[in-house]
Amino acid sequence: MKYSPRRRLNLDATSFGPLLKLAVAVLLLAAFVLLIVFVAVPLVTARLESGVPLFGATPAVEAAKATEKPVNPILLNEVETVQFGEGYGLPTAVVDPSVFDGEILFATGASENACDRLVRLNPETGVFVNIDISLLNDTVRYPVESENVILYADCKTAGGGSIIRLDKATGESAVLSEFALDAPKLSLEAPYAVWMERTGEAAAKLIVCDVVSGELLTLGMFTNSPYAESDPSIKSGQVIYADADAANPGDSLIRTVLLSDNSRWDYSAGSFVHDPKSAGDRWAYLSGNHDGNSDLYVSVGGAAAMRVARGVIDFDITPSCVVFSRDETVYAYVFSDNKTYVLSETGTNSQFVMAGGEYALWRDMTNPDQPLWKYIKVVG
Repeated sequence: MKYSPRRRLNLDATSFGPLLKLAVAVLLLAAFVLLIVFVAVPLVTARLESGVPLFGATPAVEAAKATEKPVNPILLNEVETVQFGEGYGLPTAVVDPSVFDGEILFATGASENACDRLVRLNPETGVFVNIDISLLNDTVRYPVESENVILYADCKTAGGGSIIRLDKATGESAVLSEFALDAPKLSLEAPYAVWMERTGEAAAKLIVCDVVSGELLTLGMFTNSPYAESDPSIKSGQVIYADADAANPGDSLIRTVLLSDNSRWDYSAGSFVHDPKSAGDRWAYLSGNHDGNSDLYVSVGGAAAMRVARGVIDFDITPSCVVFSRDETVYAYVFSDNKTYVLSETGTNSQFVMAGGEYALWRDMTNPDQPLWKYIKVVG
């Protein structure tokens, strides 16, 4: 028998074949698009909105919590208030506080030009102790103390006066030195006291005094110099003060003198220096004379000084922080975490007074008719 192969239908050879294939392709594409739009897209959208990652395992859910503000232990200490004036046990004027051994010493009287006694405040209990003195002139300024003695300036209203040493054990007083013009601000670390004493319109000398023997030493002389208005500081047996940097006109040196052996060394600040103050291995200074253009610099452990604040009016240093004021607000730059914190209350007119040992003090002048002293412990 003769074999005749059967011919297979070839759509491409027909007039309707290509149209049929195109129709089938369009239907398949439409089905795929519908699958994406109505199935895949909703699934992906729901997964994204749920926060679950598209790929990989789902992480464990953590409870939401607020970001904690940085808190230094200083801020946990309570701000205490001292009221003075009629009815509060203290006269109108309360001036020149200093801190020693956890207590605050200051002068008080009818006015700054008529302070006639010393008062010591225990900041933990709020108890005052009056210290009797024999006033030689018109007013007492800048009292400081050590374990055995109290020093203060006994001043004449017209200028001049005496530096007095009061023996705390016997109550006896003696004149250590005389000054001719403004009262010098005293800095004491037994057995030495230091101060800058003006001797003329454009002259001053830096004095070191052995408060036991009464011996006086002139450590530096200043003529027609802005450094005559810069106060020295003493800590750990070292006197530091500002002087001109002859190698860099306009810049300053911070000079250090170790009193035990008279060894000396200088630090070139690279800028103007005013009122360098020491707290052992750390010190601070201003780049101006207590005005809106004065920046505050700090050095720790001999490292290069760094600027920590601008526009600083006044400052002081403690072993734990540098306390300073600007814009009627009191701040503390804390060494332990290199951060700055506000100490005074928001919205008050706060004027920094001093800091030393464990305490910082400022004057609240929000109500000028009722000025307040406020203080806080600046250790954690």
